[in-house]
Amino acid sequence: MELGADGLETARIRLAPFEEADREDIHNSKAVDAMWTSMPVIAAGNSLDAYFDHTVRMGELGIGLGLTARDKADGALVGLAAFLLPNRLHRRIRIGYIWVKPELRGTGITDHVHFLMLKRAMEWRARRVEWFLSTRNQAAITHVERLGALREGLLRQHSRFADGSWSDIVVLSLVDDEIRAAMKELGTRIGEIETASGA
Repeated sequence: MELGADGLETARIRLAPFEEADREDIHNSKAVDAMWTSMPVIAAGNSLDAYFDHTVRMGELGIGLGLTARDKADGALVGLAAFLLPNRLHRRIRIGYIWVKPELRGTGITDHVHFLMLKRAMEWRARRVEWFLSTRNQAAITHVERLGALREGLLRQHSRFADGSWSDIVVLSLVDDEIRAAMKELGTRIGEIETASGA
């Protein structure tokens, strides 16, 4: 199954690949405020439009896929996420750039996003799912560790971010049955138990 195929939804949210129509909603969201400390530098520049265009190009080149998370009830943008560096030969993929509207943090949206990301990774037949997270983002590290991900190491001074600072990066991963176990745990939390156990 392709990463961007239809069907990425829970009872609460729907994930879909970036489209041009999403640009304005992302511009109007608080994602632009978080971008400076959460996004690595790209050659095209540090504007939101540059990052949007870069993300769309990743999908066209098959080196990643940006996703919007929208509320199924009203279609409102509630978050963003991305698959990065998919490698079919080695059956590994990275989850990154998960952002949820500040007012919705702690409401379970992040669990819904991770559930769907892991579901699609399994459908894509990944044997390894990984996260590269800045040490400054302790909340994200804690969330991923609660999924059962193993902290594999620290990459020192690995990435320069849009605000010009350099960050150490924590590498975490789930492999094989760990992916299924994490998905089942998330499915229980968000009320998608049948989907989780049957994946």
